Amino acid sequence: MIRTADPVSPASTGLRTALGLAVAGAVCGAVGPVLNVVDDTAPPAFTAWPLLALLALLPVAVATCYYARGRATTGAAVLVPLGAFAVCRFLVDLAIALDPVGVSRPELLRVTTLAAPEPAAGLWVLLAGHVLTAAAAVVAVTRLETEGGRGGRFGLATAAAVVAVTGLLSPPFASLDPFLRAGSLLDAPGPALAGGLLLLVAVPVATLLAASSADDDVRTGGLLGVALTLPAFVAPGLAAVAVLDEIFLGVGAVTVMIGAAGLVFAALLPEHVLKEREGALPGLRRLNLVVTVLGLAAGAFLLVGALTPHLSVPAGLSAPTDYAARLLWPAAAFTLLALAPKARPAFIAATAAIPLAAGLSLDAVFAATQVATVLPGPGVWFTTVGVVLAIAAVITAVVAGAAERDEEDVTTTSPSLPLIAVALIAGLVAIGAFAMPVLRAPDLTPITALGLRVGSWGLLIALAGVLAAIGLALASRPVKGAALLLGAAGVTLTRALEYPLTASRAADTSPGPGLWLAVAATVALVIAAAVRTSR
Repeated sequence: MIRTADPVSPASTGLRTALGLAVAGAVCGAVGPVLNVVDDTAPPAFTAWPLLALLALLPVAVATCYYARGRATTGAAVLVPLGAFAVCRFLVDLAIALDPVGVSRPELLRVTTLAAPEPAAGLWVLLAGHVLTAAAAVVAVTRLETEGGRGGRFGLATAAAVVAVTGLLSPPFASLDPFLRAGSLLDAPGPALAGGLLLLVAVPVATLLAASSADDDVRTGGLLGVALTLPAFVAPGLAAVAVLDEIFLGVGAVTVMIGAAGLVFAALLPEHVLKEREGALPGLRRLNLVVTVLGLAAGAFLLVGALTPHLSVPAGLSAPTDYAARLLWPAAAFTLLALAPKARPAFIAATAAIPLAAGLSLDAVFAATQVATVLPGPGVWFTTVGVVLAIAAVITAVVAGAAERDEEDVTTTSPSLPLIAVALIAGLVAIGAFAMPVLRAPDLTPITALGLRVGSWGLLIALAGVLAAIGLALASRPVKGAALLLGAAGVTLTRALEYPLTASRAADTSPGPGLWLAVAATVALVIAAAVRTSR
């Protein structure tokens, strides 16, 4: 009797092919930095190839483990965002060949003269690795058969993606070295700029596609793929901060890593935690109770932080007035006002005012503590705890909202053209409100969202929260959408209140363009909320 071999499905063969291409691409990504991407005139600023090898091999290793455990669909889903981001990384690395002096990549090269170094073999190996990884994604995506849907992780994954994109807009580090420019992806030369713009689109698109899949394996793998690829853009900058004396930590790298951690949490969170088949309503009530407790605690700590000194000075000296801490009052007030169970969307949006106020306050503390005798006061720690509690409350509120959507028969209405127009105007005006100064003075350097200071981080997070609230309001039910817009209006109003609350910190202050734009954005958001609930 002759036994025939078991037939091998085309899907299984395709997934093995995709995995083989991804492994080859990861090996190229690990070997390229070892061979050096340019000639010996511009070696790497530090020994970074072990870290770069880990960043290249880790996502493929995770996909391989899933495939070996019989979860081939999850492994293939990991490769899809990996390949999508490989296109972005190809353009970013291609800039090394075209303009090596203009790039800021201390992990790969450090230019010390204006003479441009010549590309070396390592660069071509690196670029070939990106091509192989992109090819693996193309093969993998053709083998995935999924239907659209919305799991309980949708809201959490979306929030994490927004945080990651906010970080990508900021420089990963600050530099005193004129040959190592401190710039974001949008400040990069030529093809690197195109790669950065493509990345800013790819991150939310890949996250939303993965999170909206009806297949739990695709959701898990897709979100993991996004999360495991994001560190490749910022982890080398964090390593450079730890090794090089001329480079200092920037807000962008930390924000991206926080977003990546949130995506890992969303990917690995069991679906039954968010969607209980029996007795789901008591679980939802408990989640709402946790949101209320955490929100009240966050507001209380912020209020105490506003009342207690943020600086500790030597005995005999009077502490300077902490004008920036005054913004904690409206931030805490808007958060507490939105704590009603029916106003959860407003609470989620309104909490974006907390990093705005806390960032400006902590920025002032950071500047003052550069003097050796000045130390952080108790208000700093109360404020920090309040921010942490607010983050926990928002995450819990997002989980509760996802559980509520799974329980209810959610029907949404298409936004009207007037609503879209008003929301678009509000979003554009809000960008100007956070990018331009609220007040001006001859001896004052205002903090904006485009700076490199601690306060800029808070402004960026607040702006991202406002824009995310506007986008979600258009796709939400009318009442929920209106609540989101009103919560965002509280954030822009907090930004406008910076002028009357802090104008006394400098002489001859005058309103800046950011003040009028913040007021206009608040009015537009309130109008949009009214339009959202109207027929």
